[in-house]
Amino acid sequence: MIKETFKQAVQNVLSNKVRTFLTMLGIIIGVMAVIVIVGLGNGMTNMMNSQFEKMGSNLIQVMTYGRGTGGTRDVDVEDLYELVDKYPQYLTGVTPYVSASAKVRYQTDDYDRTSVYGVSEAFFKEDTKGTMQGETLAEGRFLSYIDVDRHQNVCVIGDYLNRVAFGGNGLGQTLKIGANKFRIVGVLAAKVSDPDMQQGSDDDCVYLPYTTAMRLSSQSMVSNYAAVMEDEGRANEAKSAVESELQHQ
Repeated sequence: MIKETFKQAVQNVLSNKVRTFLTMLGIIIGVMAVIVIVGLGNGMTNMMNSQFEKMGSNLIQVMTYGRGTGGTRDVDVEDLYELVDKYPQYLTGVTPYVSASAKVRYQTDDYDRTSVYGVSEAFFKEDTKGTMQGETLAEGRFLSYIDVDRHQNVCVIGDYLNRVAFGGNGLGQTLKIGANKFRIVGVLAAKVSDPDMQQGSDDDCVYLPYTTAMRLSSQSMVSNYAAVMEDEGRANEAKSAVESELQHQ
């Protein structure tokens, strides 16, 4: 019985080759579409996780995307800032963290591997004179509240761009990011000891006001934040406090 059924199925397939081909094509396209969508989602998640992992073990990654009934949860930036005042025993600072997809160019040279991030003035800690990621200033200043509030076209660059593009004299120069020109107000000290290994590393970066970075990326809301913990040993309590507050927003 099974043998006859199998033979009949094979005959039906062979006698209707066009229909069989179209059916198989539909299945293949459907499966490939699912694989691509899942792959893109996982790739974006892994990219953001790797970026935050570079920033240190005392940081909490806060992602508001994907929360709420509508698939996203619009949390105001000021709500995140208030968490620092409300839970000083857990948090010492918080900043939006926007990854901007924009081409970096100086004169006729493109720097395709340079990472462009949008942050607030809180990304630079006055008490440690360094960023949340542990970078220090070699020259100039970091981004200010006025830069963020007024969407200024200013930036802070890493040692790689300063050395390769500007010959070590990047402060005060103009860098093109996307279609806009940015004035360099600060230069970060090198973190990578070998200059030949700097391209694409943490030293190959540009920091913009997050408000400006959102405009470059056509983003209407911030979905990623970085929060500095007061005590790494109380990480679970800090995470619980942040999650609890977000649930009530």
